[in-house]
Amino acid sequence: MSEIPYCAEFPTADTVPFPFESPYNVQRELMAAILDSLRQCRDAQQQQQMSLDEGCNAAAVDINNPEIRRAPIIMLESPTGTGKSLSLACASMAWLKFCERDDIDKLVPPNFNEDTPKAAMVDSASNASEIIVNGLSSDSASSLNCGKINKVKKYDWIEAWKPANQSSSVDHPAVSSDRTPSTCTSIPISECSSNSIYSQSQVSYQHGDRIRSFAIENRAALECELSKIRARLDRLNCVASTDSTTLQQHDRREKERTLRENLVRSGVASALANERKLNRQLARCRGRDNHGQSKKRRKFIASRKDDQFLLETYHSDDEAHRGENSVDSDEDDDEIALSDLCRSNARKQQGGSRAIAPILSSKALLEGSNLDGSGYQYDPEKNARFNKPWEKSISNNLAVGGVAAGTGLRKIVYAARTHSQLSQFIGELKRTHWGNDVKVVALGSRSLLCSNEHVLYSSNSNEKKIRRGEVEITEMCLDMQTNKNTAISSEGADNTKSAKQKSSCPYMVSSEAISTLAMHSLVRPSDVEDMARLGKAAHSCSYYASRQALAAAEVVVVPYNIILSPQARQSVGLSIKNALVIIDEAHNTPETLRNISSCQLSLPVAEMALSQLLAYTKKYSGRLAGRNVFYLGQIRRILTAMIKYLKHPPAVSTASEGQEDNSISRKKMMAAVDLMFQLKLDNINLFTILRYLEKSRLSQKLLGFINHAAAGSTETPRDNSEFWSKHVSSMSIFETFIQRLTVTSKEGKVIVEWPADATNNATFRFTQIHSASQFGDVLQEAHAIVLAGGTLRPFTHVAAELFGNDLDVMSASSIAEIQLARDYDMLPSRSCETMLDSSCIPSSFVQRTPRLTTFTCGHVIPPSNVHLSCLSSGPTRQKLDFRHSTRSSAEIIDELGRTIVNLCNVVPKGFVVFLPSYNYESIIFMRWRATGVLKEIERKKSIHREPKNSRDLEAALARYSDEASCTGNAGAILFSVMGGKMSEGINFADDRARCVLVVGLPYPDITDPILREKMESLDKECSQNGRGITGQAYYQNLCMRTVNQSVGRAIRHANDYAAIVLADFRYATDTRIWRGLPQWLRRGCAVPNHEAERFGNVMNGIKTFFATKGNR
Repeated sequence: MSEIPYCAEFPTADTVPFPFESPYNVQRELMAAILDSLRQCRDAQQQQQMSLDEGCNAAAVDINNPEIRRAPIIMLESPTGTGKSLSLACASMAWLKFCERDDIDKLVPPNFNEDTPKAAMVDSASNASEIIVNGLSSDSASSLNCGKINKVKKYDWIEAWKPANQSSSVDHPAVSSDRTPSTCTSIPISECSSNSIYSQSQVSYQHGDRIRSFAIENRAALECELSKIRARLDRLNCVASTDSTTLQQHDRREKERTLRENLVRSGVASALANERKLNRQLARCRGRDNHGQSKKRRKFIASRKDDQFLLETYHSDDEAHRGENSVDSDEDDDEIALSDLCRSNARKQQGGSRAIAPILSSKALLEGSNLDGSGYQYDPEKNARFNKPWEKSISNNLAVGGVAAGTGLRKIVYAARTHSQLSQFIGELKRTHWGNDVKVVALGSRSLLCSNEHVLYSSNSNEKKIRRGEVEITEMCLDMQTNKNTAISSEGADNTKSAKQKSSCPYMVSSEAISTLAMHSLVRPSDVEDMARLGKAAHSCSYYASRQALAAAEVVVVPYNIILSPQARQSVGLSIKNALVIIDEAHNTPETLRNISSCQLSLPVAEMALSQLLAYTKKYSGRLAGRNVFYLGQIRRILTAMIKYLKHPPAVSTASEGQEDNSISRKKMMAAVDLMFQLKLDNINLFTILRYLEKSRLSQKLLGFINHAAAGSTETPRDNSEFWSKHVSSMSIFETFIQRLTVTSKEGKVIVEWPADATNNATFRFTQIHSASQFGDVLQEAHAIVLAGGTLRPFTHVAAELFGNDLDVMSASSIAEIQLARDYDMLPSRSCETMLDSSCIPSSFVQRTPRLTTFTCGHVIPPSNVHLSCLSSGPTRQKLDFRHSTRSSAEIIDELGRTIVNLCNVVPKGFVVFLPSYNYESIIFMRWRATGVLKEIERKKSIHREPKNSRDLEAALARYSDEASCTGNAGAILFSVMGGKMSEGINFADDRARCVLVVGLPYPDITDPILREKMESLDKECSQNGRGITGQAYYQNLCMRTVNQSVGRAIRHANDYAAIVLADFRYATDTRIWRGLPQWLRRGCAVPNHEAERFGNVMNGIKTFFATKGNR
């Protein structure tokens, strides 16, 4: 058995393998900050575990308490171009490789002796009356906590209810009849720490040893299979390189991509052939007809067409444990037969030897319960066939690495806003010491990973194809799967083949093919584009293949909306328990959380939910239990009140006439509790309603009931402006909105909108204001959280947005900012302006506490490589005032045009202009076309504009880059928008941006009621608690963060250089704005004054700067 590579000692910045011999000082210091914090976290957890094992007071060290267990936070601010991504990749991978071995070792402590009596494993001070070591029952395990017996909770019938199909207390598949060992019983650890590698004293060490061996065996089998594929790929690459030794690096990457596509194509073809062979053997084994359905099965399907939508009769947990709801299924015999066939075929391939482990299928190799050791330890194939999506309710079994049972390996989860940033991080992973072998999965949407052109495009004619949106693509994909399953289950065997041909997706014809594609995607680090190409080559679904490869992945790269949403994580099967979570460009996190948490409930959706509920109740009124009828009545009452309120808004009279004005739209913002009083529903407990909706699964039942009724109806759905999905129940939208109404008035507000025209619908809209509560689940599950970015400061801003309820984090961030302002942010003296490694300012600054580590550093470029100018007036001495009230005047727009024309004369190659908004860009272009300024600019440089559509971004950027970097011409100019698509995550290195002109200050709209509510809340909290930031400081930081993001596009590496021009008189006159600029940009520069920032002086400084660089 091959050993898993690991680091013997906890890694440090000096021992981490780095791709270069001499990394930047800031890179080494950044790695040290990360690894020292992770070591501190590990030591603290070990100390807590030792305290628990010694039998101390559980109340003092209860690390399972969600109020106590919080992941440590690491805030890293490193300017763009300092090698931050590579440092993150190296440090995190070194930590992960150490943990892979350390997690295995911790399952069996070094002092464990196989001859130790089982009774000695339990603390003698325990008051428990009975402990079953090899088969600890869930009841006894949950009642033990360091010798303390929990108090019996008050009986709650909603909590005790359990659907029949969820009533099984066994988390693992049934054991085959020929093997029923008693030692395979799983051991729940619901009372253990969420980050504990092994449970407390009541967990059997022998059981931990079995889990350890099972996990090692399956991980080694996975690595062996991946090594075989890598060896084949390396041989093909070697042959290809000998045939074409003059290929460029880009061509070599394309060549390797082509070889991988050919390899996965052959692998999928072989998997399909083996699957067909196995199916034929299974059909002969069970002795059924070719259609694959017994009479018993067809009779069962016919009898449950209507009853399958009825709310189940719920049973208590005790009833479920006694097996009163067990249902016989003829599928169990199929599973046993299939398992025996797999073992028989494996023995034939190995010459009939029973001592050799069987060859596992790709699905079994990728199965999470096999890799983390939590599955049934005698048949890995059975674990793969009984695999079900990860859920918290079934993840209480012991697993290697403290991960959720069934989720596989411990992971690094990297999140960013755009897929280009995710691809960039994967590129940095390839440069690390583990770049060739690290298992990476890139999760993306269907629009990025789907290869079926019939789904992606609405037209397949010779004309230009019209690409569908994400919602339409998702709807069509689900339609294909639903139609296929419906045809197979309800129509019988006669029409199955024709239904498949008409409805099913050709890329999802085989689960084994998808598993094989998932296996090949782990051979080399692959981004979303690589995954899509592999899926197209293999003619298999890359979207579902990426999800199937999750359990075996070491690194998972995801967009923000997946990592920050618990529902999204559960839907794709991603668990972050005990994972290292890295969120890049983390200043976007609060806004993303607000967008995810906000929701709306329109009048048509509420009416549809009510009509569905009434039809359902009418259908099953005589068969529903009294409890169901009571809660369904309360839900109907809530919906009726909401519909009435939206249809008949409260009268509002005008001040002048005293009459209601219906010609304008009306909005009303209120707290959720005020809305409940307005609806006269204040006597309804929404928490109980939500628990009932969750336990009864009413949304799913209504969706199935309505779709079943619609399938037999010839009526066409009513026309409406809103998109109606057949796969999302209106009741689920109502349930989400009700869940938002349970938050406090500080966290969010409800805005009720009544439009003036009949084309729009009245709507309840919940808007999240404070996002700290939405980040809590990430803090409770993750091992540690790294927040990285180039514009994270002030740290108090990020802390107030994400951790406003955590006093330790808020206090630590405030102390860090005070020390930074005193020891790091001071302006350098003239004697050290030109010194790169000056002792006046340290290269980085680190502040550590048990809960928070902050790191900030300067840039790697010398001060002479950046020229900063604040421009107060234009060529005609017109004051450049880009405040909202004056910036649209003809004088200001004309002066800006003359300024850009003059700058084009001295700026070589690429010139990027960032404007305050898209609307202002349209205004100035309209004016310049009329005055002829646009033609003057075009005579000097080719003009490019940021596209409005994100799909055109890559092509527009490529056109600009080619013309800006082309030799023999004057270059190009690109007009972009601050906070837009090109202001973040875009690389304008070298000649693509020799000058960046920032026009104005992008302050948010101060009249926005949500923004004003946020600022007032921050002011109130700051005055009451004496911590956090004020509303005005928050408003200022929003603006300066956007400016700093735009400025950072120009400097991308140590040898890069650029001129930065800030066009607005406020940059030179307002010291708050000047101090809001990054420290690396201000170093060596004195505070600007009005005389020095005149247009002539600025032009002379820019000419001199480029002259020293050898340009013009």
